[in-house]
Amino acid sequence: MIPDPTPHAAPRIGLLSNPHSRRNRARLAAIGRIVANHPRIHHRVTESADEIGTALQDFADRSVDTLAINGGDGTTAQVFTELLQQRPFERLPSVILLPGGTTNMNAGDVGLRGSLRKAVRRMADWAASGEGAVERLRRPILRASGAVEGKTVCGMFFGAGTIIRGIEYCHRRVHTLGLTDELGPGVVTARTIWGIARRDPYFSAPTPMRIEIDDTEDTREREVVLLLITSLERLFLGLRPWWGREQAPLHCSRVEKPARHVFRAFASVLRGRPNALASEDNGYVSHNGNEIRLWLDGAFTLDGEIYHAESGHGPLTVDNGGFLEFIRIGRGRR
Repeated sequence: MIPDPTPHAAPRIGLLSNPHSRRNRARLAAIGRIVANHPRIHHRVTESADEIGTALQDFADRSVDTLAINGGDGTTAQVFTELLQQRPFERLPSVILLPGGTTNMNAGDVGLRGSLRKAVRRMADWAASGEGAVERLRRPILRASGAVEGKTVCGMFFGAGTIIRGIEYCHRRVHTLGLTDELGPGVVTARTIWGIARRDPYFSAPTPMRIEIDDTEDTREREVVLLLITSLERLFLGLRPWWGREQAPLHCSRVEKPARHVFRAFASVLRGRPNALASEDNGYVSHNGNEIRLWLDGAFTLDGEIYHAESGHGPLTVDNGGFLEFIRIGRGRR
């Protein structure tokens, strides 16, 4: 994290809004009023993912140097993919993530948290002068390619195994109760851990896969209950479930069958401080890497979007698709 108290020239901001993201359904009109006629903010509303590329090209043609994304994690992933794969900008813009979605996990780490309306006002005030309490963070963006339905997709959080069932449970049981933002996935995490500990097949059934990190070669097929790969440094509720010691940008943690001492082990690994029970012998593994290769058949998620991989097409490769600079406005150090 780079604190940046020095005033800069006022930025030229391109604001991209997804009207279907949860917070925007009720607040998009208010957001539009805040930025209307602002001389340094160009606002585009995209009704579908197909419109993102056109919006970004328009911003590039207008010499935008800062891209603000008003949507959820899925929206940010779609924009990252377009930015890094299609390269509409000659020079990549800095990025501001606004909390316009349901979970807003990416914004919770590298963006603006809290009220969407207040976040947009802070951004508008900063755009007017270039002054304010600003932090700049440089982070790698995950790139998943290979056995991904013929696509290359980008994001900040990859998950497989019971994470997929957790997403399904969240949509079916948690969001319907109105539990959103960080509380929703917190409830799902607690329910998932309980299910793994109780050997509930819905949560504890493993996904067979091979895993190779960087130059390692491993032909073993593993029974993986949970797998995550991320470039974030903080998940919801401040969780940091990785503890690898390698100097590499991507965190990769997994839980293998049979996971033992679940409650006591998870209490430590969720904080990134594994106790003696959270050992590889008991099924808890974490490494950092530059490239992770996976041979699996089934679903995985990237920033909440669900995709399917087939090992017959070769490995699914998750690596560093490029770095982006993120801007956080109006908050001090955490």
